[in-house]
Amino acid sequence: MQKKFISLLLVAFLLVGLLAACGSGDKGGTLVVGVTEMSGNFNPAYYSSAYDGHVVDLVFQSLIKKDKDDNWVPDAAKDWELQENGKTIVFELKEDLVFSDGEPLTAEDVKFTYMLLSDPSYTGRYGSVAQDLVGYDEYVNGETDEFKGVETDGDYKVIFHFKEALRVNLKNCAFAIMPKHYYGADFEPGNTEPVAAITTTPVGSGPYVLDKYEEQQFASLKKNPKYKGEGYKVENIVCKFVTQTTDITELTSKGIDLLPGVIEPEKINQARDTGFIKENSYARSGYGYINFNTEYGPTADVKVRQALYYSFNLNEFVESYYKDEKSGDILANVQYHPYSQLSWAVDDDFLGKLNKYEFDLEKAASILDEAGWTVGSSGYREKDGQVLELNIAAMPDHDILATLIPMWQRDWEENLKIKLNVAYLEFNTMLDYVIYDSDNNVDKWSVFFLATSIPTTDPHELYPEFHSKEIGSGKDNTARYRNDRVDQLFDEGKAIFDIEKAKPLYQEIALILNEEVPKIPVYANTYFDLYNEKLKNFETNSLFDWVAALEEAYIEE
Repeated sequence: MQKKFISLLLVAFLLVGLLAACGSGDKGGTLVVGVTEMSGNFNPAYYSSAYDGHVVDLVFQSLIKKDKDDNWVPDAAKDWELQENGKTIVFELKEDLVFSDGEPLTAEDVKFTYMLLSDPSYTGRYGSVAQDLVGYDEYVNGETDEFKGVETDGDYKVIFHFKEALRVNLKNCAFAIMPKHYYGADFEPGNTEPVAAITTTPVGSGPYVLDKYEEQQFASLKKNPKYKGEGYKVENIVCKFVTQTTDITELTSKGIDLLPGVIEPEKINQARDTGFIKENSYARSGYGYINFNTEYGPTADVKVRQALYYSFNLNEFVESYYKDEKSGDILANVQYHPYSQLSWAVDDDFLGKLNKYEFDLEKAASILDEAGWTVGSSGYREKDGQVLELNIAAMPDHDILATLIPMWQRDWEENLKIKLNVAYLEFNTMLDYVIYDSDNNVDKWSVFFLATSIPTTDPHELYPEFHSKEIGSGKDNTARYRNDRVDQLFDEGKAIFDIEKAKPLYQEIALILNEEVPKIPVYANTYFDLYNEKLKNFETNSLFDWVAALEEAYIEE
């Protein structure tokens, strides 16, 4: 206990020193942002946590980026040209850009980034960004050592060659640019391990540099003096770790200045009561969800997954957890498809075709009985001598799981006689289980809960979560879901530029997923970004997060 107290004191002193060193006397001031998780992997090619992604977005530039109206605008590129309807895309780079270590950003850095993502030994999540490039299949399969997908023409022109004209090609050119001289110093084709090992010392050309990272405590960033772009007036950013029980106290006591993505009505009301906290609210492009292990154990049986869906009282959860007691409003809704609430694939006719899985314990029990999962001598459901046993991978001290798990224990375990084993895992261990080392942990879990943000209205963004090519360690198909028709529809859909013609394909995908249940969206909610009134001109929306909004924001003490 004494050691823990001393450790907390040291962290407090570190933070005080940090804030004093970059305090209000500086021109741009300091913004302290509350974060609940951060794994410490700030490598653009390998990070998984959205919180780590915030640091990546602050440190790195891409060729292009989205503005607050969801339009593509220049970032490291000064302009670009689509040729052959986007089969070839030519970018002209800004010629004065340098990385934070002073080295110039050139076309070779862009090419290196995409070679890395295409390497046969690459084990990260972002290979799908490169897989439509010319020669990708031959290169990733080790059939050739010639990388044809990205060509350089001098130092400041880079040309992307795609196998065909696709709607998603331009977006796939927007990956963070990684300096070849730094990340590629010890890299050789076929051996990406030296690149993957660089996690907590990122080097980019973006508006900030990572100054200090203390695991489970904070990440501090300072303005990059070599950044050539405009905006980003805030001089220092501290991402301070908070818990779901302390975050609103930190905000209302001015321990932090910004708490993005707040979802709990009582916290929102506490912030409003202060008189000095402002809010931006918008429909979240994303949701909280559970994934089932569709490859191993009882949840590999689609009937088990359907029964679990019918016996999961989603409306009860949403109406209790998200009810604003002051106004009576419910700040979330239940949805039965995997896309963003804002997706162009979603319309009333499509919504009417989805199975709503109305809560029905009798129906759930009947489905299990018919599938051969009947209550046996163990007191639990069994089939062929196997107990219907669910291993739930959960995070400790999590408000939502603290509500969901008792519901599952009541309805899945007590009512349906399904044995539940709840394992509380630290965040990084959870990511190892379901992403980083998923091939070696497939037998350890049946269900997990996480939340996701979807940064676009294009439903093809969900390709990595459901295409069978994306199964494996480091990849995004964490449910390990396989369906040939879904693969085919995704592959066909990305080639259709007219979204009205593409819409039926993505709707069919969602209807199949609604039937086969690899994923259950638990809630699609309203997001509230809560921030101290000293932060001015801070405009966030469903597709424009706090990192992007800092380009125009400033601090007024």
